[in-house]
Amino acid sequence: MDPSPEALEFWIIRFLDACVAAEAVSASTWKAYRHTLSSLARFMKSRGISQWAEARAPLLEAFLQDAMARRGWSPSTWNQKVAVLRSFFRFLETEGVIPENPALPLRWCSPRRRIHLPLPVDQRQRLWMMADALPETPLGLRDRLIVALIAHLGLRAGQAVALAVEDVDLTRKRLRIPGRGGPRWRELPEPVLRSLQRYLDAGRPALIRDPETRALLLNHRGEPLTRQGLWRAIKILALRAGLPPSISPERLRQPPGLPLPMNDRAL
Repeated sequence: MDPSPEALEFWIIRFLDACVAAEAVSASTWKAYRHTLSSLARFMKSRGISQWAEARAPLLEAFLQDAMARRGWSPSTWNQKVAVLRSFFRFLETEGVIPENPALPLRWCSPRRRIHLPLPVDQRQRLWMMADALPETPLGLRDRLIVALIAHLGLRAGQAVALAVEDVDLTRKRLRIPGRGGPRWRELPEPVLRSLQRYLDAGRPALIRDPETRALLLNHRGEPLTRQGLWRAIKILALRAGLPPSISPERLRQPPGLPLPMNDRAL
């Protein structure tokens, strides 16, 4: 039975038929298009999305990152997939299925650019569980917060170590995050807020030596945590969780726009 116009597969077939009619693709390219778009449809369904009009750039980026982590794409393969998505959503826009092309913001990869593959979901979950199981010591509370800031909020290592206590607004439940375009305020999800509150209550006060120190994250000597120190903390956690040594803060960062499946206690 043919899929209905409401089904994701319906428009995949329409797009592929249009490509054939225009003699725009070879048989091998047609198969590659179908595989990419069918994989995207399954990815969307796994997240409860059943309409192409609901697709957004963060979702498409997450789809590409997930596939890259599992298959080890090269930059050229990434760019091929981006081109497929842009063509497909341009077709949907032309057909009036969607108001605008959500694939346009997707980035191209330079052949020389180093690609940070995100952690597979199972490895990410193991790291969250290890962070959640850390003892309620000052450094344990700090490392739990580090995982929350990077994995949940998507902060870069440099942004995390640059945070100061003045950047925390517990009253409004937000955090001021440094960036190239200037600092911006970010609302804190409840799990991250709890982790931050616990660190400020029982972690940082026990670590600090000099009251003039304004850095949020401190090392065991009470000094501002460096990027190297943050990397070391994550690698130690990864080792305890039985993860590969290739883990880094960049790989831990969550694709923007997607929530993490946390339980009530985690982070």
